[in-house]
Amino acid sequence: MEYIKENFTPRVEEDKNGMKVILSNNSEVVPDCIIWFERAKRGWSKKPVGNTNQYIIVDGYLLPLFEFFTKYIGVSEDDYQDLRLNVIHYSMDIMDKHLNG
Repeated sequence: MEYIKENFTPRVEEDKNGMKVILSNNSEVVPDCIIWFERAKRGWSKKPVGNTNQYIIVDGYLLPLFEFFTKYIGVSEDDYQDLRLNVIHYSMDIMDKHLNG
């Protein structure tokens, strides 16, 4: 995860479908990776939605990152789940910082 934090610049953008975290490679070797979020709606879980700034992840495009890690860092497909979870948690932290200042 440190490699991603050091070599990718995160940014948050909003569009008509919700919010997205875009991870851009600082050297532009790896295409952008995108994690999409939508505003949480009442009833999506048993927990009440407490404030209006809660989002849930609905999709992610991480293939360029996985291909880069496989080719240059030696990550195997067996490690994809851990990498995916780390990127998801990192993206959630970025969204929290963006929404809560």
